[in-house]
This record gives sequence, structure tokens and C-alpha cells, in this order.
Amino acid sequence: MEASDLDYQVRTQSGCIPPGMVARLLEHGHAALVEEWAGRGEWFCAREWARLLAGQGRTQESLQVLAPYVATGWWTAAETTAELLEAMGRADDAIALARPHAQDGQRLALRFLADLLTRHGHGDEAFALLRPHIEDRYLAEPLVGISGSTGRDEEAAELLTARIPAGRPVVLPRPRP
Repeated sequence: MEASDLDYQVRTQSGCIPPGMVARLLEHGHAALVEEWAGRGEWFCAREWARLLAGQGRTQESLQVLAPYVATGWWTAAETTAELLEAMGRADDAIALARPHAQDGQRLALRFLADLLTRHGHGDEAFALLRPHIEDRYLAEPLVGISGSTGRDEEAAELLTARIPAGRPVVLPRPRP
């Protein structure tokens, strides 16, 4: 199992059991089959099997299902695992799992980690994480929301204003609730 193969399968939903089929298998009582395929490298099966286990309170087992996928370095697996960890009340573990991906400069990971940090009282750290990426609208948008909760509205406004060429109207991204 390699991250690039998993990423391709998820993007194209080819060469794998698609999520709709996994849902139907579970709806019709074929959980054992989903579990089996999860262990054979079928991401959508693993994701749903892990969620099912977590929903039953079998948290360690759910994390073990996702562990081989996370070990590939694939962000999607790390994100899914971090979401489960956060739901389990293990925000520090979720942050620790997401941080290396964000430090590698992965846009999705940067935004996810910033949101996660903000939700768990680390707004200043989230602001500092996104600040160097102010040129990227995808990352500037959550920075605006974070600035409000950290009292750094003025700093965010200055950063955004510096990006605007002279004579152009200012259109700021809307803060997220």
C-alpha cells in the first residue's frame, strides 16, 4: 500500500470498492466483508470500518484499522484518524498527528491543523501557522476567522491590505463562524 496509489484510487474511485458500495454492504449486514477488505488495503472499507468501531466505543481497534494507511504518510488517512481522535476527546493526539503534514507545507493539512488548533484554544498558534501563507487565498480565509477569536483583527487586516495592488477595491474573505 502506497500513498500515491491510495490517493489515485480516492480521486478517481477506480481500482477500489467505492464508498457507495461500502455503505450498501454495511446496510445489508456485510460488516465482516467490509472488515476483511479493510485489512486488504481498501481505503473506503477501512475508513467506514474504523468509524463503525469508534461509534461502538472500540476506539483502539478503530485506530489500528487506520494505522497502516497513516503509516504510508498519506494525508487523507492522517486527517481521518485525527478527526476520530478529536471525537474521542484526544485533541492533543490529533494535533500531533496533523502537525508533520502541515509542517511539510501541505495546504489541506495547514488549514485542518489551524482549525483544529483554534477549536482547542490554540488560536495564536493557528494564526502564526497561517500567517506566512497569506498569499494563498485558501489559507488566508481561515486566518481572518482566527484573527477575530484571538484579537488580531488589525494584524490580519494589515497583512491582507498589503496584498492588494494600488487602485484595486478591497474584497476580504468572509470570516467563518
